[in-house]
Amino acid sequence: MAAPALGAGSSDAPAAAAAAAATSPSTAMPKHEFSVDMTCEGCSNAVSRVLNKLGGVEFDIDLPNKKVCISSDHSVDILQETLEKTGKAVSYLGPK
Repeated sequence: MAAPALGAGSSDAPAAAAAAAATSPSTAMPKHEFSVDMTCEGCSNAVSRVLNKLGGVEFDIDLPNKKVCISSDHSVDILQETLEKTGKAVSYLGPK
């Protein structure tokens, strides 16, 4: 009896670790990369403002390369429309 219980216990630990990793926000939400015509800190602040107002997003802004990487369950269309509220030219580069 002890051998099957030991085998079941050892197989549960990796499954629990995998389940915990799957629920992590950074791995659960799809990532999308956009090109945004940002030229200054004010531009990147505008991007931060509209994305924070939308909610349900995690993002990184790469001002020198004019890129925004967004992790979100929102559709690409919603994300692009939100970024366009800054008045800057926006294009979708693809999944990250």
